Amino acid sequence: MKIAVIGAGAAGIFSAIFLRNFKAEIHIFEQNEILGEKLRLTGGGRMNITNKRLSAADYFSSEERLKNNLLKTRWLDRREELFDELGIKYKWEENRAIAKTENAVREVERLIRAIKKQRNAFIREKIKISDIQKSGNKYLLKFDNKTEEFEFVIIATGGMLKLHDMGGREDIYKLPIKLGHTITKTRPVLTPLVITNNPFKQIAGLSFKGVIKNIGSKEEFNGDILITHLGISGPAVLDFSSVFEGSSCELGFISGLNENQFKDEFWKLREGKNYVRTFLHKFMPKSLYEWHLKKCGISTESTIADVNKEKFNNLLSNLYRLVLSGVQRMDYSNAWTTQGGVDLKEINVATMESKLNPHIFFAGEVVDMNGLCGGYNITFAAITAKIAAEAILNYSK
Repeated sequence: MKIAVIGAGAAGIFSAIFLRNFKAEIHIFEQNEILGEKLRLTGGGRMNITNKRLSAADYFSSEERLKNNLLKTRWLDRREELFDELGIKYKWEENRAIAKTENAVREVERLIRAIKKQRNAFIREKIKISDIQKSGNKYLLKFDNKTEEFEFVIIATGGMLKLHDMGGREDIYKLPIKLGHTITKTRPVLTPLVITNNPFKQIAGLSFKGVIKNIGSKEEFNGDILITHLGISGPAVLDFSSVFEGSSCELGFISGLNENQFKDEFWKLREGKNYVRTFLHKFMPKSLYEWHLKKCGISTESTIADVNKEKFNNLLSNLYRLVLSGVQRMDYSNAWTTQGGVDLKEINVATMESKLNPHIFFAGEVVDMNGLCGGYNITFAAITAKIAAEAILNYSK
């Protein structure tokens, strides 16, 4: 028996390892020279593994009900067992787990060595599958003017993150499309935001803890925000890109203190020579509070008693509800993952098997599901790889 795993990213690598005890040949196809290339970059090169705070609410799909059903799997709560099985050792930094070595390249190389030691595994680099066809109860994979036959196929080709020029949507999702699957609307997510006529250019490089949200909705993300020459980035912004709609958003610069509390604390200092800059410096770097003061027409030498209500209200609005216009996501070359993919309606989410083609399975980012930043997508890759591997193993019982 032969099983094809198409794609040697996180989901493909994990699938192969989870099948290590199966009495079948496992052939892992990767079109690039480097296996697990995206995995080598995760967590800033330290490798994000998983997160303590993890639930269905941390993932996004056009099919919410099916997304929730998929994540009812026992492996969501037992995800640490999956990483133990993969041999990935990690340590906790608050809610996020990172590789114990803090070296993503070393971890990927270890995973690849583990696959190469598997008696049933065969890694086949620089091979791009050009076609897939059903042949009786098997599937024919075409590549390099050759054809090979497989009983099972796991498609783990990822989404549209362009580490290299991988082609357009029709090329990246070519195999699912050839098998008759629907690809939902796709767009880059976990990506920085670009702002037309970026008002922050002069303070690029600054970071602060803030909040970013869609205007008129409850969707918001708190955390570290980085000001860039083009706009804004940082973990909170990357997560926000998963829900961002339209071309405007609101940015708040103060975390842990609501507007009323800020107002009370501010006006308590009206008596005496209390400078506005000293008060604001408790919440943000000097360059950032100077930017706000200039925008509101308040001198850096002003005391709190010098500020009239109009200027204070402008300052309060800018600190908590600054509206940014002309905002858009950066393109796929700057995105960490893709929103959209193979429609979950066409997948049995309990087994990750295609409803259209028996013995075809999906794992990882290729399906219409994406998670937040910080280990969520690697966890999803591990969970779906395990579900698919178990389903294949059950076929042989």
